Amino acid sequence: MTYRYMPNQLTLFPMETKQYDMWLLRELMNNCIAHSDYTIGGRIYLNETEDKVSLTNPGTFLPGSIENALQKNYNPPFYRNQLLAETMVKFNMIDTQSMGIRKVFRIQQEKFFPLPDYDLAIYNQVGVTVYGKVIDENYSRVLFDNPDMDMETVFLIDRIQKHKPISQAAAKHLRKIGIIEGKMPNIYVSAKIAESIDDKAQYIKNKGFDDDAYCKWIISYLQTYKKGKKQDFIKLLEDKLPDSLDKKHKESKVKYLLQKMKLEQIITTDDKNKRIANWVLVDSKETTN
Repeated sequence: MTYRYMPNQLTLFPMETKQYDMWLLRELMNNCIAHSDYTIGGRIYLNETEDKVSLTNPGTFLPGSIENALQKNYNPPFYRNQLLAETMVKFNMIDTQSMGIRKVFRIQQEKFFPLPDYDLAIYNQVGVTVYGKVIDENYSRVLFDNPDMDMETVFLIDRIQKHKPISQAAAKHLRKIGIIEGKMPNIYVSAKIAESIDDKAQYIKNKGFDDDAYCKWIISYLQTYKKGKKQDFIKLLEDKLPDSLDKKHKESKVKYLLQKMKLEQIITTDDKNKRIANWVLVDSKETTN
């Protein structure tokens, strides 16, 4: 089917593309045929849903990982079915330079679509899912604005849009080129990229405010209500803390702020029993005493 989408905000006319590239689907299907392990008696399956196509075949993934297969000079250690693979090469059914998977990924990149997902979690089974539509518009806009971006970097950005983990080294690489900010695992699109994709508001929500701003809100609360517990301040700051933090990390952030203000002698507790103690302003407690 024809898929229409807006890769950026600078045009009134959407781009049109087929959901799936026919060469891509043939390459993946022929790979399933050429590299299946026929000794275990499995089958090749193709399942299509509204927005994706998934293929599975029996056997292990010869490159070991998709990162290996995406290397520019990768060559498979062997062909599982040598005669079958050589015959399919002669009929131009599979790539002769062992670069078919990399070309599949490049096609999706040039369409600004999510990259294929390879599932190697099940023993003796290889699965691949191809997406037929955009998942995250921000990802598509980054690709549109950076058409020459290398495949390794695109692969990492794709993992971020799918909320998949990346290594510390990978995060350092993306941060160095100005694509992400935040601390692992709560990383998000940086201000530089956010500006180019017209997503400044979400960037502010992800980044949050500085500690002084949070402390001022806590002080204002105590000036109004005289005392409060940690849960009161969590509720106060919940929608002001970065969107990139989950509930647990937001609670930790509030705890840190309270301890910081205590060390600075801005606030203190009104009882030695932590279970029943409230936080109060230092000046307020001295006045009471």
